[in-house]
Amino acid sequence: LLGPVDRFDDLGTQDYRGLKLSVRRRAADGVSLSANYTVSHCVGNTVVTGFPQISAGYRKPDDPAFDRGNCIQSRRQVFTLTTGYQTPEFNGAALRALASDWRASGILSARSGTWLGVTTGRDLAGTGIQGNIINQVMDDPYGDKTLGNYLNPAAFAYPAAGELGSMTPSSIEGPGFWSVDLALSRLLSITDRQNLELRLEMFNLLNNFNWGDPNVSLNAGTFGRITTQNGDSRIMQFAVKYGF
Repeated sequence: LLGPVDRFDDLGTQDYRGLKLSVRRRAADGVSLSANYTVSHCVGNTVVTGFPQISAGYRKPDDPAFDRGNCIQSRRQVFTLTTGYQTPEFNGAALRALASDWRASGILSARSGTWLGVTTGRDLAGTGIQGNIINQVMDDPYGDKTLGNYLNPAAFAYPAAGELGSMTPSSIEGPGFWSVDLALSRLLSITDRQNLELRLEMFNLLNNFNWGDPNVSLNAGTFGRITTQNGDSRIMQFAVKYGF
C-alpha cells in the first residue's frame, strides 16, 4: 500500500516589488533619530516549509500556478523608528548626580498583518493533501473585525466532493502589529578602573494588546475568531553591572 507520494520540481517562483524610504538624523544636542518605511507586495507559489514534505505540495501538480497567491512572509507595510537621547551635564551637584549622562533609546515597530487562507482539515478533493483551501462565496470575507468575528463564516463554503477549492491562497490579511520598546542606562565612574552601569529595559512599553491571527479552519468551532495574542504583554527588567 502507498500513502501520499510527493514529487519535487523546480517550478516555484516569487515576484517581489517594493519601495523603501529611510531618514536619519545624526546626534545633535544629544538626540539621534532614524526611520525606515517599506511598502511592498510579493506574489508567488505556495511555499512548503520543512522536510519531509508529506501530504503537502501543489494541489494541481500539472498546474502550480493554481496555488499562486500572496507570499506568506510578505507584509504590505513595515515601519521602524529608532530614537536615542543622552542627557547633558547639568550644573549643580544634586542635579548633576541624579540626571546627568542618562542614555535613553526607543524603538517603534509596526507592520501589516500576515496573509492567510481559509482551509479545512477534510480532504474533500481526495488528493491526499491535508488542509485544503475552500471556496470563497462573498467578495468581502471579513466580519466586523472584532476578536469574536474577524472573519465572516457565511463568506466561505466547502467545495463539492472531488473538487478543489477555488479561493485564492493567502488572500486574507490578518491583524497588524505595533510595539514600543525603551531602554534607559547610565554609566557611573567610581574610580579610574571601576564603574557601575544601571540599566532599565521595557518591552511593549505601552502594553499594547496585539491580536493574533484568527482561526482559519472552517470546520473549527472557533472559526473566524481571534483567541491568541501576537507578542508579549509589557515586560520590564532591571540590571546592575559592576566593572573592575
